[in-house]
Amino acid sequence: MTTTSGPIGVAVLGCGSISHPHFDGWQRLVRAGEARLEVACDSFLERAEAQAQRYGAAAAATDFAEVVQRPEVQAVDICLPHHLHLPAILAAAEAGVHVLCEKPLVLDMDEAVEAIRACRDAGVKLMTADRDRFEPPARAVKRLLNAGLIGETYHVLERHLLHKDVIRQGASANMSWKLGRATAGGGALHRDGCYYIDTLLFWEGSGVKHVAGAEIDNFLWDTAEIETTSHVLFRFNSGAIGVFEMVWCLQGPQHREIFVTGSEGYIKLEGGIGHGSDATITLYSNKIPWLAFDDPQVAQAFSNCTFEQPSRNNPEMANEKLVLHVPYAGGFTAQEKEFLAAIREDREPESNGIDGARSLEVVEGAYIAAQEGRRIDFPLRDWESLR
Repeated sequence: MTTTSGPIGVAVLGCGSISHPHFDGWQRLVRAGEARLEVACDSFLERAEAQAQRYGAAAAATDFAEVVQRPEVQAVDICLPHHLHLPAILAAAEAGVHVLCEKPLVLDMDEAVEAIRACRDAGVKLMTADRDRFEPPARAVKRLLNAGLIGETYHVLERHLLHKDVIRQGASANMSWKLGRATAGGGALHRDGCYYIDTLLFWEGSGVKHVAGAEIDNFLWDTAEIETTSHVLFRFNSGAIGVFEMVWCLQGPQHREIFVTGSEGYIKLEGGIGHGSDATITLYSNKIPWLAFDDPQVAQAFSNCTFEQPSRNNPEMANEKLVLHVPYAGGFTAQEKEFLAAIREDREPESNGIDGARSLEVVEGAYIAAQEGRRIDFPLRDWESLR
């Protein structure tokens, strides 16, 4: 394993569509003097060369197993098809190279154990690219929860609805892997849901006790092996109830809404979907009438937001609200910056391999619950033994 106090040499493995925001983040960190973009790697050399030229990588390559052996490469950012995540993680770990891997971390729980163990034994960092938790709206909600403004959390609900034509995606060059369970791992819940579930786990903090039930289907696209619609009911270890819906068959504009309900109020988040989407967070809290907005701790809860202060007409009422406007700022650079900091400081990164596995565990538990019609208790693996 190689470490450095200067810029860290990074190779991006996989140059498909998801690699663009990753490359953009690395380009920003190169300009900041924190990284060197050494290699753009893809099985199609023309695509690797195009990304290298566009984003300023020093070289283009086609074989990730060879790339991780290069002395100038100290870390990799894996943006490959899902079934190639584990082979790339294992190759990097064996070479002593740190790993940032696009979500989902791997295909299933057995692969997650293998990936985490390999990186642990090699002494390299493993971080899951669960970018949503690094977006400003997610950080703002976390600060509100940490400030105790809704008290004890009772209930968390997220609906994420969009129109994703997976048939057309699969027909694109080199994209048929997205339609197979053995290569994609799953559909809406696995591919997109895992990192929104990660954000719910990040907010709530206690982990999931069990999945009480789930329903999945392949509405609209009639895909043979992957779901387009999912509904999951689960219980956190704290006792709070969680509800999560991930839908790809929406006929209309995409929609995301989240409610976090507590003993003193609730938080509602709308928007914040993907690139360029601002978010609105509405906070109802019994504590609002007594908030001192010039208090540094209170101000920290609302940092990076603009907000409308509530009226003070009736401080006896519990329905005072605070509306926060959170401008878009991509989470890719923030997650990559955290990855580099973990390497330099020799610590576990936020959203580490076990975090990635725990969100995937909820997905796998939901699949089993839907198939067998029963409650699935967690953990499905002994994660603590892998730390």
